[in-house]
Amino acid sequence: MSSISSISKSPGPIQTNGNQNPAKSRDKEVQSLNNQKAKLSEQIEAVNSNEKLDQKIKQERIQALRTSIQEIDAQIAQIQIEEMQEKINNSQSKPSETQKHEAATETNNTADSMNAVVKNHTTYDHLGKLVGLSKHMEGSIKLLDTEIKKEENWLSDNPHQDSGRSLMLENAEQTVLKSKREQIQDIKATVRGIDNKIDELVSDLNDNKDTSPQVKNAPAPPDSEDKGVKDKSSKSKNKSDTTEVQASNVKTNPVTGAGTVPPSIDVRV
Repeated sequence: MSSISSISKSPGPIQTNGNQNPAKSRDKEVQSLNNQKAKLSEQIEAVNSNEKLDQKIKQERIQALRTSIQEIDAQIAQIQIEEMQEKINNSQSKPSETQKHEAATETNNTADSMNAVVKNHTTYDHLGKLVGLSKHMEGSIKLLDTEIKKEENWLSDNPHQDSGRSLMLENAEQTVLKSKREQIQDIKATVRGIDNKIDELVSDLNDNKDTSPQVKNAPAPPDSEDKGVKDKSSKSKNKSDTTEVQASNVKTNPVTGAGTVPPSIDVRV
């Protein structure tokens, strides 16, 4: 197990100098994380194909490797959120030269209207990406929940009262299962942050519709995209309530002398 933990431990953010392009730095970091995922996947295949390993030990190693992969996925998701947030800030604070030229040649009323259209189009684009990222992370939560239930059922199914299996269940509650539950809570916190950002952008869109002058032949947002954003916004208000209930139902079983709990990854926005 020591070889697994030494390889699967995720590195901290890549250090960069002040002159390095942040986008390139993020790309390198994501590439490095993807390379780690590939190595972990290879380890899983190697463990699966090793017929000399005891089935229980094999299961524990595979679960530990999958936990490491989930942690890396959370880091990649956080990098994508930061990149998206930076693009939003840049688009709002640094209008392009084309936009400046159009604003200078139009009347004040037309210029304000066109800027609102461009801003709304950009906002819808970011909304679509945020909604997709949120759904992806919700899928990760469901996958972790399934793995936890499967592992608990497997270890709890002990008709012969095998003390070794009971000990494995106690150890798993304090290591692998506890780590996954903490990771679920971290991902849920990130999803709540994404949903809050979606609510803010939807509110901005509504304010723009109420205050900006109407432009003839202005392009309307795609129906499917608009519907997906509205559905996500309406559901996000209920998530904060249901998340607290789900968190209270998380099963914990402290055992003295249990293995070291792997560090959880902070992916909060």
